[in-house]
Formats: sequence, structure tokens, C-alpha cells
Amino acid sequence: MMPTFTPHVPVPSPSYSQARENLVKAIPPKLLCLLACGGKDCRYEGPECWKLSQQVIRGLFSSWVTDDIIAMARPSNHLIEKYNIIDQFQRLNIRTIINMQLPGEHAHCGPPLDPESGFTYSPQTFMDNDIYFYNFGMPDFAVSSLVGIIDGVKVLDFAVKEGRVAVHCHAGLGRTGVLIACYLIYTLRISPSEAVHYVRIKRPRSIQTRAQISQVFDFARLLGTQLVQYPDLSLRHGAHFTLQQYLNRQALLLHGQEARNLRQTPKVVYLLCVRLSCLALGLPSPPEVHSELEKRAAIRALGRTVKETLVAKQYLPLLGQVHKGSWTGSGSVSSWDEPLGFFERKREVLLDKRSYSDSDLSKLTDQELNPYSTTPLGNEKNWCVQDRIRANLRPVSPVFATYSSGHHTTNKESHTLSFPNMRTSSSCANKSKCTTKKALPKYSSNIELCRQPHNPGSASMARPVAKAMAEQGPPGETILQRSALMQEELNSSDCGWALLVTESDPHVLSCLLWTWLERLREPVLSAEDVEKLSIGGSSRKPLNVLKKPQRHTIYCLLSCMSTVANLCPHREDAMLQRLMQALTRRPQEEIGSLAPLMKVLKASMGETFHNHRYLTRACSTNAPL
Repeated sequence: MMPTFTPHVPVPSPSYSQARENLVKAIPPKLLCLLACGGKDCRYEGPECWKLSQQVIRGLFSSWVTDDIIAMARPSNHLIEKYNIIDQFQRLNIRTIINMQLPGEHAHCGPPLDPESGFTYSPQTFMDNDIYFYNFGMPDFAVSSLVGIIDGVKVLDFAVKEGRVAVHCHAGLGRTGVLIACYLIYTLRISPSEAVHYVRIKRPRSIQTRAQISQVFDFARLLGTQLVQYPDLSLRHGAHFTLQQYLNRQALLLHGQEARNLRQTPKVVYLLCVRLSCLALGLPSPPEVHSELEKRAAIRALGRTVKETLVAKQYLPLLGQVHKGSWTGSGSVSSWDEPLGFFERKREVLLDKRSYSDSDLSKLTDQELNPYSTTPLGNEKNWCVQDRIRANLRPVSPVFATYSSGHHTTNKESHTLSFPNMRTSSSCANKSKCTTKKALPKYSSNIELCRQPHNPGSASMARPVAKAMAEQGPPGETILQRSALMQEELNSSDCGWALLVTESDPHVLSCLLWTWLERLREPVLSAEDVEKLSIGGSSRKPLNVLKKPQRHTIYCLLSCMSTVANLCPHREDAMLQRLMQALTRRPQEEIGSLAPLMKVLKASMGETFHNHRYLTRACSTNAPL
């Protein structure tokens, strides 16, 4: 059942009539340049037809869409030299240019094409000046595959973290607008109508054709099915998923180093294990987590700007007049703006766009699309949560994109995220409040975000963590309420990840961890898996009989338990019994019969012990992670 939202955001209409779209498709490209664009006098090939207010980049028809993204017409070697566009990029801290054109297109508009690149400029000109260059070609007035859009959005998301970004096609309207609108959906989880309307407010006449509008909606619908972290059958997109299906969906969304590190491990399990390990050791969250919080603060600021802009243009109600169930509570692409049957009508089109074997999208089944690779992790024996705590999770440039060598990034102004009932360090200069769908008043605990010195001899937090992870009975009502609220935020808001990594109650974190494992469509360990582990329990690496997703997920969990058990060894057996219960879905009274599995898990947990000793030494010497 699809949730209802008020008010109904109007569905955007195309800029071109159906007759004009058909005419554009029928006219040969050379003739189209001469008739529609004006040939060498094309208005998009210089500044003559545009006011200074329409030239954010002097010499180019260009506009700010967000504080970090410029939509512009294509530059040329002539314009780059005449208007010192490279210098303008550097003054504005534009570190990336994304080209949505195909080589050789609009050859009869403006100056001749560069013979080497097939564009009006040489990408090397930008790369020689430490500016990233990416090309995601899309046919003019048309669309590319969902694969291409997803890849482009991931790169745009990476590029924005490095500095400002300039996106262009020919005029900087149709294809450029599609990419930016999809980025807003990916980043802010707003609805496709809101994204299209916002881009058009900032860049009039953007996203021109029916196909382009349809692709923005298709992207949002596909993304919506992949964002669910906790299955909830009461939601339209809440159907159960298996461990492998979750990893396929995760691969579709993550990029860069994070995607490589978590290729075989669910992100939600990894973050919960990291948080529980840090609590047990008396450590603050690692620097990467704090960096994630700063990133979320910037995202929330952008989301607020988008909402205020839409309110000003009367696409949304006044900010003070919203109530429960309105758009502020629907920061999710699940608010599809159209009747329930729309996705079913689009299903055939959506599935037709999956015939690209080079993408993670090809791993998804029809059932996953209709709701309902990269570097390996390495030696599983050495994989543990402590390694991941030290891992750098900042995204890097994807291997399929071109960028200049020797590129140095510039740190952007950072913001520190704050939550209700949360204290932040007074040394943080910039603070941005995170507005969630529901506040966390009586359930929220105070969470210290600032990095405090670690007391090497203290194990005060290890005992409650061990107790919480070992409890086999049903959690209390308050814990269930807080856990349910966190699950809802993870499913509907990007802010949910920030809430998860700053939660300080080990009972809530443990409830989230066991709930996720127990809600999978199939248990992580089937009866056959348990039997295979029992038979091969005497081998040196008994977990090697499992598939990689099972193996890596279990190693992640065991690494966390190793950290806790070495501080509270009397809880080790109870924690492993609780883990077996979650992995196998066996009733509590049957866990005692799984002695061979207990032996295997204990032996495998010992493989992570050397990593724990390293982390203990680092804590005792107050060394950085």
C-alpha cells in the first residue's frame, strides 16, 4: 500500500510538444543544426544571446542549480581562450567538468569540433589544469540506460565532495537537467517531480522531452526499491530480501572505496559492528564516521534549500503549515507523485533498460526491480571490524572515468551535524541541525560527538555491550520503540545513517543488528550450511565452505564479538549462542544442539584475535586509529 502525501506535487510536463519531438527525431542531425540551432550562429555557442545574469561562467550560457553544481552550455577551445574559462573555473573552485555529449554531435553548430576528442574542446585542457573530466554520452533529446545514469550520478556525488562541478551537454538543458535531477533524488531522496521542478526553477526549460521526464521517474522508482534497509511488509517497497539481493542493491548505490570495502558485507551490519566495537573499547567513532556526519549536514542544508525554493514557487505548502504526512515527512522517493498503477505501466520500459552486462544493475532479478565488479576484500582471515574502523571510506574516482593525474583536492567548508538532545563539541564552528521525520524526544540519549581521550583501563562500556549482545529474550518496549524509529529513518531518510552511527545505547544497536539478520527472507545459514560446517569443522578454515557474502558477513560479526569477548570473556558463549540464533533462525531451545557450529564459530573468532591486540595497543598508547 502506497503512503498518501499532501499536497499532491504536480507532475512536470515536457517542454516540447509531441509533434515537435517527432519532428526532431525525423530531421537528420546536420539539417537540425542548421534549422533549429542556427548553424555557426547557434545561440548556445557564445554569450551574444544571453544576459550577464545568465552567464555564471562568463562567455557561456550557464546557471547555478545548487551551490556546488553549474549547468552550462558546452564550451569550445575558442571560448576557453577568449574568456579565460580555466581561470574562472579555478576562481570558483570548479574542480570537475562532466560532459553529457556524444563525440561528433552538433558538428555544424559554432566552431569546428576538436579532431582528437570529437567535442568542441580538448578535455586535456581541463585535465592539465587539475580539473577532473568525465564523459557520460547521451543522445540529444533522448536518454541513456539507467546504468549510465546511475554511474553518472555516482560520479557527480563523488565530484561534489572534491569541489564544485560544471555539467554540460549542448545547451545545458535536457541531458544536463536529467543528470542533476537524478543526483538530487539520489542525494536528498526527494520525489522526481520535486527534483524536476527545482532544476527548472534554477535552469528554465531544463529536462525537455517526455523520454527525459520519464527517465527521471524511472530512476526514482528503481532507486526507491533499493533504499530499504529493513524489510517492512506494511510498506509498498518493504518485501523481504535475501543477503545476496541486499548486496546486489547495495552495489548499485555505493561507489568508490566504500563500495570496494563493502562488496561482500552489508553496510548496515558493518556500521552496527563498528559502533558496538567502539562502545566496548571506550573509543569515539572513527574519523570516517565524523566525516560522514559532516557530509550529512551539508546534504540536509541542500535539502532545506530545495524545499524553500519549491515553497517559494508554490509547488509545496508554506514551511510553517506542514503537518504529519506532508512533504516534510516524505523525504523519500516513495512519494511517487502519481497513482499506484504508474509503476506497473512503466515496468516493461524499466526492464528493457537492464540489458547492460557491465553494470551491477544486471545482477538484479525481475522480482527485485518490481517490488516487489570491483576489487575483492582480500584475505578473509584478516578481515575484521577493526580493520574497517581504520579504513578510509571517502569515495574515489571510479575506474571507468578519466581524470587528470596529480590532482589535489581542496577541503570544502565543513559542517557538524547535531541532533535533538545531542551535545556537540564547543570547538565546532559550524553547526547544522538535522530535522528528522520524527523527533527523538523521550527515547533519545545524549551522544557525545567530540573525540575524547580513551581511558585504557576502562571496561565500563564493554559490560553493557556484552550483556546487550548476549540477551536472548525479547527486548523491552522502549528498546523496540527506539529500534523501530531508527529502522523507519534508515528506510526513509539519508539522515538515518547518521543517527545509527551516533546511537550510544548498546541495547538499541544490538536489537537493530539481530532484527536485520532475522528479517532476511532466508537465514544466513541454512540447514545445509550448518551441516557442511559441522562436517568440515576440523579444517583450518571451516568458513571457507560458505559463499563469500555469508563468510564475510559472519567474519564481520565475529570480529565485533571478538572485541567484546576479550573484554568480557564470561559472555562469549552467550553472545555466540545469540549469533547462532540470528544466523540460523532456530528456536532458542534448539541452539544447544548446535555444538559443532559453536565450535566452528569459536575457532573462526580466534582468527581475528591478532587484530584485536593491535587495536588494544593503539588505545593504550593513545595512538590514532
